Amino acid sequence: MSDTLDRRVQQLSRAARMLATIAASVKLRSSTTVDPAIREQIELGARIALDDVAGALDSEDLSAVVTAAEMAFAEGGELLRNADRAPGWQVEDPALLQAMGRASSNAFDRILALAETRPSLRRTLEGRFLDVGTGVAGIAIRAAEACPALQIDAIDLWAPALDLAERNIAASPHRSRIHLRNLDVTALALDPRYSLAWLPTMFMARPVVERALDRIVAASLPDAWIIAPLYTLPTDPFMAAMSTLRTLRGGGDITDPGDIAAMLKARGCTDIEIDAEPLATFVMGRVRA
Repeated sequence: MSDTLDRRVQQLSRAARMLATIAASVKLRSSTTVDPAIREQIELGARIALDDVAGALDSEDLSAVVTAAEMAFAEGGELLRNADRAPGWQVEDPALLQAMGRASSNAFDRILALAETRPSLRRTLEGRFLDVGTGVAGIAIRAAEACPALQIDAIDLWAPALDLAERNIAASPHRSRIHLRNLDVTALALDPRYSLAWLPTMFMARPVVERALDRIVAASLPDAWIIAPLYTLPTDPFMAAMSTLRTLRGGGDITDPGDIAAMLKARGCTDIEIDAEPLATFVMGRVRA
């Protein structure tokens, strides 16, 4: 290994350990059993790692730091172990599935924020929500917490995720309003019942997205909203490559939000919007009344 390559690898290894130490420091705040000397060194390492963000570890809510670190290490570890696996959703690691569920739950808070300035979207939060690809039910549980009048149909096909979802829902005080099913979205009943639907297109090939949208529109009430997210392509070349890799390894192939917008328009949806944030871009449309 050349000296230049060795230095770069050492820098990256150091950065990985720094991220782990920062997240560990946050997690230990709720622990009373860790050895004091170990805690001291972890906190020292975290403060060194965050030297350019003065006071960062003094913030009250740092749960997002832990979630980001868990996602990075779980996803990176899965890639390292299974770099040669075929495309498609094949994640079985409970840690990665749960980390993804915690991260995805923030998506519903974003829906709530969008609803603040969109009365027709706000009205959907008192009806029935279709959570396609619920995974471990992170979004479904957050929806039930935030919207007391909302009924949630959470569907998925992946048994390892459904097993975890069943346990997570059972532990929720809102479990009576979350209905978990092993169901393919393309097999949805055609009777209109949904006021809001979530379709994560980043995990689906284009033909599946087309069929799923047909079914969701047919199963939606007039003025229902459909929100179809995909990963946002960052401007940073490495992170853009990782975003596309995440889509491809997850079984998806659509990276242009304009494609989803065109699909919604072709199905008669109105008020179509593209709302981009760093991790995910929401493509939204309202079912014609």
